[in-house]
Amino acid sequence: MSDFRRVGRFVGVGAGLGLAAALAIAIPAFGAGTGYAPGTGPTQGGTATGLPGTVVTSTVIQPSGGSGSGAIGTTDVAVTIPAGAFTGPTQLVITDATSSAVTPPANGKVVATFGVGFYVDGTKVTGSFPAVTITVTSPSITAGTTVYFVTGSGLQAVSGAQVSNGSATITITSDPTIEVVSSTTSTSVIAGATTAQTGKPVDLELGVAGVLIIGGGLLLIGRRLRRRSA
Repeated sequence: MSDFRRVGRFVGVGAGLGLAAALAIAIPAFGAGTGYAPGTGPTQGGTATGLPGTVVTSTVIQPSGGSGSGAIGTTDVAVTIPAGAFTGPTQLVITDATSSAVTPPANGKVVATFGVGFYVDGTKVTGSFPAVTITVTSPSITAGTTVYFVTGSGLQAVSGAQVSNGSATITITSDPTIEVVSSTTSTSVIAGATTAQTGKPVDLELGVAGVLIIGGGLLLIGRRLRRRSA
């Protein structure tokens, strides 16, 4: 085999390997979409600019929509993003913001405090966006639970929150810090009690009182009849 053929073969093999390597690098980026930059945003266990607490989960959401979830103790936080909410691949970040919890109103107990944020190439998205749904599930959530936004001045109740035993669902159009607070007070119905709930059944007392009233009335009528006959 001539030297020219050998050189040509080596050049061809080298070009093929180079092309394969280039495709291996480009395909993941193409699959993620324009602007995809892996490793540039917040990572699990670290911190996220603009959000309090520690990152518990980080999920890349495509323009077609998607979801991500994370656990904070016994509380699960799931975030659902509709299609078209973001024009390019966007990183959904959920943080455990327990250290930033605000003391709840009287008779309230904090179930969880967490942050939700969105990042593009490591930069936090600011402003508003189409409604994103957040569902919080925990055995500590009851029908009397309230969901709050944590603001600079304290807690602000989230309007339109749907709360039932075990879960609470809200929608957001920005990336706030959220605090879920359960109520420590409960009401119980006492069998046989009046609507005022005095704590005792009163049927027997009402019966005795009725007999006494009727008996007293009959006695009074009897005395008056005796006086007239006399």
